[in-house]
This record gives sequence, C-alpha cells and structure tokens, in this order.
Amino acid sequence: MARFANHVMHLLLTLTSLCVALALFELLCRWNGWFAPPDPKSGRPDLYVYDKDVGYHLRPLLDTTYHYPPNNPVPIPLVSNSLGYRDNRELYEPDPRTRVLVIGDSFIFGHGVRAEERITEVLEQLEPAWRVDNMGMPGWGVDMMIRALEAHGIRSRPDVVIMAIYTDDFRRVHPYFSGVGYRIPRFELHEGKLVSVPYPVVQGWQRSRIYQAIYQSVTYNKHVRDRFDLHTALLDRFLQDAGAEGFRPVILFLPGKTDTPVDKQRRAFLEQWSQAHSVPYLDLTAAIYATGVKETYLRNNWHWNATGHRIAAQQLRMFLDEYLPAH
Repeated sequence: MARFANHVMHLLLTLTSLCVALALFELLCRWNGWFAPPDPKSGRPDLYVYDKDVGYHLRPLLDTTYHYPPNNPVPIPLVSNSLGYRDNRELYEPDPRTRVLVIGDSFIFGHGVRAEERITEVLEQLEPAWRVDNMGMPGWGVDMMIRALEAHGIRSRPDVVIMAIYTDDFRRVHPYFSGVGYRIPRFELHEGKLVSVPYPVVQGWQRSRIYQAIYQSVTYNKHVRDRFDLHTALLDRFLQDAGAEGFRPVILFLPGKTDTPVDKQRRAFLEQWSQAHSVPYLDLTAAIYATGVKETYLRNNWHWNATGHRIAAQQLRMFLDEYLPAH
C-alpha cells in the first residue's frame, strides 16, 4: 500500500511540475511576444482596403506619398487607379498594342522605387510596341495572384500574363497568413480539388502560446511550409485560365538575397512544373547575382533598387522576344 501511495505521490509531483513548467512557458511566451496567435490587423489602413474577391489592394484613386523602407527620409509618390493597383493608367482602357500583364508581390509593386523605375515601366520603355500593365501588391502569394487575375486581370484581355513569384511567396499560402493584415480568403485542397475557404477563426483554446508553439513549429516545418501540392494546383489553375482566356502564361522566378537550399528547391519545383506543362520559365537568379546583391537590392532590405528592376526588365525583354513580336 505504501509503495502504491509513493507511486501516486510521484505521479502527482510530476504532473504538478509539468503544469508549472507549461504555465511558466506560457507566461514567458506572452511576455516576449513569442508564438502569438494570428490576429490580422491592417498596418496601413490609409493605403490598403479589403476586397472580398481579391483579398485586398490599394485604396482606389490614391494620390499620396509613402516611405519605404520606413526609415527612408525621401517620400515615394504613390498613385493608384480605380481598381486599386499602383498605376496612373486604367487597366481596361483601350490600347492597340500587344498587352503584357505582370502580376506579383511587392517586388512587382515596386516597394522602395518610383513607379517609372519598376520592371514593368522599364520593360515598356525597352519595347514600346508592348503595353505592360502592373498588378503587383505587397504580401501577395500565388493564391492572391490567381484571385486578382480572375477578378480583374483577365478582363484586360492580355496576350501574355507573367506570374512573378518571389521565393518568399511560397509560405504565403499558409492558412493564417494575412498579407498586410486582412482576413483574406484562402485556397485549400479537398479531395484533390482546389477550393476557396474563409480565413480561419481562431478558437479560444487556440490562443494558447503552448498550442501555437506546437502548431507553428509543425506547419512551418520545411516539408509543409512550401505546400508544393497546393502550389501545383494553383499553377494548374493559372494554366486553365490561360487556356480558357487565350493568353500565354509565363512563370518568372525572383530570387532572394542569398540562394539557400530552400530557394533552390523552390525554383527547381517551378522549373519542373513549367517544363512539364510547356510553360515559358525564366529564373532571374543568375542575372541578379552576376551584377551583385549590393548593386541590385535596396540597402539593408530584400527588395530591388532601380538597378535590380532594370536588369530584370532587360532579361525579361530578351526572354519574351521568342513569344511576342516586336514592331
């Protein structure tokens, strides 16, 4: 009997110690801001607005300035059209030229450079026979690009649609990713089919930092973080849109400042998918690195400077020569 009582006492002490340790871990995480549960709040409601079809975009008809990087003392002009994209032209206005639509994230948006210095504007300067429209938005992943293309881009009747995928875009299909801070609709796979689902609701018990530590550690694990299965379905959707609407799809890979094993895996995935579906694919890694990271990226930032945008536009101009006629 005494032996059994000792076992019970030992078990109770172990459980008590475990509970105390978990409670201390919870308090430590809250104190330091670790493993916070998702709580989307727009960081710049003066610039961005929610859109039920796309997720979010700039406020339509903006005419203002902003600072990027935030510590940059020089204000950057920021103008948007009636659809909320960074452009002083309307996406649907008539134009007899060959139409090239570039869709992407903050690289295509042109964070840190003036609009006229962006890849799209430089590309049109290099080949005036093409009208090059820009549908880039900070925080977008491939899923948001697909939504924007289907909601707005297709109606411009593009001849070519270039999906520009930055290496970090892969993690942005995660259910709790919120871009610039909105409860954006998500895509998921159900029985092998791509379906749209609402932004997940965080239940009370899911706000525990202990739960979030386990969940975030598992879901951001390298084997599920990039969701190649979901990206395959999204790229297949892009190809289906191209077939239905008659535009030529192109995949453009935008490198980070270092070419890590994860980056190599991501661009290899895009190359393999593109080859399997006969989709033109351009990887800008070699061209950007050949010039040098210090020369092509903003100082202490992961976005291109004007030189980076010009090099990217030059590479894209030569690449598209094979698929678009110059006049």
